[in-house]
Amino acid sequence: MKITFVSPRIERKKFTGGTYCILRHANELVSRGHNVSVVAYPKSVMPEWIDLKAKLIVPRHLKWPRHLPYGQAMLATASYALDYIGYGYKGDYYSRATAHAFLSEIMPDSDITVATVWETASLVAKHGKGRKAYFCQHYEPLFFEDKVGHSDAEATYSYGLSLIANSSWLKSRLERRLRATGEPVDVHLATNAIDPHTFRSAGNSHLRTTNESQILRVISYGGRDAQWKGFTEMAMAIRSARNALPEKIIEWSVYGDAMLSPNNDIAPYKYLGFLNQSELASAYRVNDVLLSASWYESFPLFPIEGMASGLAVITTAYGTEDYAVNEENCLIVEPRNIESIACAIIRLASDRVLLNQLASSAEQVTKHHNWQTAGSGMEKVLHRIVSTQSSSRS
Repeated sequence: MKITFVSPRIERKKFTGGTYCILRHANELVSRGHNVSVVAYPKSVMPEWIDLKAKLIVPRHLKWPRHLPYGQAMLATASYALDYIGYGYKGDYYSRATAHAFLSEIMPDSDITVATVWETASLVAKHGKGRKAYFCQHYEPLFFEDKVGHSDAEATYSYGLSLIANSSWLKSRLERRLRATGEPVDVHLATNAIDPHTFRSAGNSHLRTTNESQILRVISYGGRDAQWKGFTEMAMAIRSARNALPEKIIEWSVYGDAMLSPNNDIAPYKYLGFLNQSELASAYRVNDVLLSASWYESFPLFPIEGMASGLAVITTAYGTEDYAVNEENCLIVEPRNIESIACAIIRLASDRVLLNQLASSAEQVTKHHNWQTAGSGMEKVLHRIVSTQSSSRS
């Protein structure tokens, strides 16, 4: 198949989990013999954090061609802005419309074109080639507190794109939304994964001795300043656990940007900065617990990375159901509930046997979530979407 993913901006050294998963899926499809392109937003560059096998296509010129008169250029921009209005957008018409104007000119011929975030959905709906799909990696209306942003993101599910969810939770959420609006309910599932060669325990879960029992080493993802990542709640829970266990040392390390500074007044932590995959794996392996308290997620990578690295994991339920089972391979806590999060930290600080049992069980679960399996799942979904379209035309 000829497959095109439409990606948000790709940076040289930094990346989000969503962008990482897009490019990993692209690489897996290339390894299966497919012709894969990634059309990326303006100012994207070839990333250093992944060996991208797919063809990267980026607009090279961000100015209107010289032969196009100014008046025509403004009319063209207005036309793309009207496209946004027609698809329900009520936000920044000009910047989005201009980006789409350039991106629409470089869309390659494909059997299927796949949107990957809500901003790309209208572009694919309007200018995508072949069958048109939307790989959803979260229920993005949740990200917006304002009604305009919420409705913009909500509208993307009604563009007629074949929806692909990256988690069972998201699949269920999208199906509920489609039923409520009376639209056809047909949401595909293609989960993400981790690289077991990068994230592995090296037996660290069996090396915790009683001499270390007074120290609990906790690591968390900072969450890019997003409130729904629950960083403030994690800090308050760490403080509560430290106060409840004055005889123990609870060390907290954080990677990525966070809402609170390392020397904050709630719960100071060690700042690790931005870490690439190998650096992150090394950071996991010197810790005991991966702490996550997001309000909602959709197959987040950091809890399952922690599991694969031999850590006991504390996480919330929404979006982790494909691999997280409470009291079996992790501790599930209530989002936004500081007491629930603190109690889980206290349990693991006080019970090394439980900590090691959870870590050992978690390692076994992660073996089923590798990129080869995930790539096969995505390939089957895309084949199904393309063959369904072909059958409907015949």
